[in-house]
Amino acid sequence: MNKRLGALIVMIAATVFILGSSCSRIVGHMLKLSPVSDKVVVVKDVMVTARDGLKLATDIYKPKTEGKYPVILCRLPYGKNFAGNAGRLFAQRGYIFVIQDCRATFESEGEVFIPFVNDDDDGRDTVKWISEQPWFNGKLGAWGGSYFGYTQWVIADDDPYMKAFYPLITTPSLYKLIFTGGAFHYRLATAWSAGVGKQSGGSSLSALVSSGTKKIGPEEGFYNMPMKPDFKYSFEELGKMDIQHLAVALGLASADAPNKPYPDATKKMIELFAYPGFAYHSKVFNYFDRYKEVKAPAMLVAGWYDIFLKAQLEDFEAMKEMAPEPARSGTRMIIGPWAHGAVGSKDIGKEAKSMAMFRDMFMIDWFDYWMKGEQNGVESMAPVRIYVMGKNVWRDEKEWPLARTEWVDWYLHSQGKANTALGNGWLSAEKPGFESTDEFKYDPQNPVMTLGGNNLMENEGAEEQTLNEKREDVLVFTSAPVKEELEITGPLKVVLFASSSERDTDFMAKLCVVKADGRSINLADGAIRARYREGYDDPSAITPNKVYEYTIDLWATSYAFQPGEKIRVQISSSNFPRFDRNTNCAGDGGPNCRKTAYQIIYHDEKHPSRIILPLIPAK
Repeated sequence: MNKRLGALIVMIAATVFILGSSCSRIVGHMLKLSPVSDKVVVVKDVMVTARDGLKLATDIYKPKTEGKYPVILCRLPYGKNFAGNAGRLFAQRGYIFVIQDCRATFESEGEVFIPFVNDDDDGRDTVKWISEQPWFNGKLGAWGGSYFGYTQWVIADDDPYMKAFYPLITTPSLYKLIFTGGAFHYRLATAWSAGVGKQSGGSSLSALVSSGTKKIGPEEGFYNMPMKPDFKYSFEELGKMDIQHLAVALGLASADAPNKPYPDATKKMIELFAYPGFAYHSKVFNYFDRYKEVKAPAMLVAGWYDIFLKAQLEDFEAMKEMAPEPARSGTRMIIGPWAHGAVGSKDIGKEAKSMAMFRDMFMIDWFDYWMKGEQNGVESMAPVRIYVMGKNVWRDEKEWPLARTEWVDWYLHSQGKANTALGNGWLSAEKPGFESTDEFKYDPQNPVMTLGGNNLMENEGAEEQTLNEKREDVLVFTSAPVKEELEITGPLKVVLFASSSERDTDFMAKLCVVKADGRSINLADGAIRARYREGYDDPSAITPNKVYEYTIDLWATSYAFQPGEKIRVQISSSNFPRFDRNTNCAGDGGPNCRKTAYQIIYHDEKHPSRIILPLIPAK
C-alpha cells in the first residue's frame, strides 16, 4: 500500500511537491524546468464568496515582486495544502497560483460535500473574483488531475480569460466514468465516496487509499433495480433540471421549499443514479456540446490502465472535431502505461522510470507558450504522444484513432469446452464454420473477482490472470504464438453472440497477452448489461434462451505483441468489485433475489463471435 500511495501522489499532485517548500527548486531541476526567477509570498485562507453567500477557502502563491501576473487556478476537495508546493513551483516561474478547497471540504464553508454539483457555479464565481484582483493580468490557466481536472473543464467553456488548461486523468463527461455498458463501476463509487467529505487536517487522499483496502462483504454489490423507474419524466427531461427542480419533480421536496429535501430524499436520489440513462442526460455528468465553446487548448494526460481512459480519449476527439480555435488545433494528448495516479508503477515488460515519465507529462512550457507567448517548441509538439507497451517506447502520432489502423477480426473457436485456460478454446483470424457452443454457469454469489484493470487506486493496472483462468465460469480463447511483432493500438470491442437462461444478466470480456513464460496479463476489459444492449434510454429484458448479439466496449490499449507471445480473450459474466454483480433477476423479487444464470456462447458461421483489433501495420 505504501508503494501505491506514493505512486498515486506522483500523478495527482506530484510526489515531490509535498516534500516541503525548500524542495521546490530541487524539483524544478529534476523536471528540467527553467531556473526560478523570484521568491514566493503565500497568502492563506482568503475567503471567496460564492453566489449563495457561502465562503470558499483559497490560498494564493505569488512572486515576491509586485505586479500583474497570469494566474493558474486549482480547485480540489482533497485539501489545498496538498498541492502547496505546486503553487510554489508556479509562483517561482512568474505565475500566481490560486488553489481552493471545494465547498464543504477542509477550510471552505458548507455542511455536506455533494460531488460535482456545485463546481460549475463555484468555479465561475472564483474566476470572477480573480478577474477583479489587482495582480491579475487577464490570462487564466488551470492545472490538476482527477477531480481537480474536472473542475477545470466545467469552467473552460466560453471563459473569456482561460488561455490554456492541463487536465490530467479526468473528464467532464462523468457518466462514462460511472458506467461501462450499463454495468456500474461499483468499487470506484464505494471506495471514493468513503474517502471524501467534510475534511480538516490531513489529506483525504490518504482516506481514499485506506478506504480502498476495505474488504467487500458477502452481501455487497448486488444489482437488481427495476427495469424502468416509475417517473413522470423522461431521463432527458430530468437531466436538464437543476438540483432544486429535480427534487420537486421527483417528489423529494415541496415546490414551496425546494432547498429543503424530505428525510428520505438522499436515498431516492442515489437510486436515480443507478440508471445510466439519467447520468447520460444530466448536465452535471455529460459535457454534451459544451466542447463547442471551449476556446482554450487542453493538455490531456491519460493512462492505458486509468479509469478515465475511454472518456479522455473521447474528450480529445471532441475537441478536435468541435472546439473553435485555438483549442481545436492546439489541444494535445499524452497516454502512458499507468493506472490512475500510478506513474512509475510496474509496466508489463519492465519497471518504468517514474521521473522520466513524469517529466514527459509535467510541462510548464505548456503554460509559458500559451500564457506568456514564449517560443519554446510547444507549437510543434505532436497532437498525440503514446507509450507503446510490449516494446516499451514513446511514439508521436498525428491523430486518434490512428489513420493507418487496419481493423481485423479475430474469432472465438472451441470444441465445446473453452472453460479455463486448460480448455480447448482458441482464437484466430479464420472465420468459424460449424462449431459447438460453450456454456458456463454464472452464480452472482460466487463472482469472478477483479484482477487488475482500469480501476481506482487499488487492484489496478497489469496483473497476472492465473487465478481467474482456472475457473469453470471463465471461457478462455488463446491464439497461436505470434511469429513477428504485432502491434494493436486503438479502440477495442468484442462482438458476442450469447443466450442466457434469465431475463437480465451481464457479459464480460477481457483482452490479455500471454507472455512467453506462460503468464497471462490483462490489457483491456469491458462489460455489457443485457437490459442496456440497445442503449441507456429504454432498457428492456431479454427472452430466456434466445440468442442476442452484444457489443462489448473494451475501451483502448497500445501493445506490441512480441514473437512467441499469444493473444487471449476471456469471456465471463462478472468482474467484481470493478462492476457490481447482476443478480439475474431483471428487477423482480426485491433486493434479496438471487438467481443463477446458465449462459451459452455461440461462435459459428451464423454467430461469428469475435474481437475486433486495431492492427498497426509494420513500417
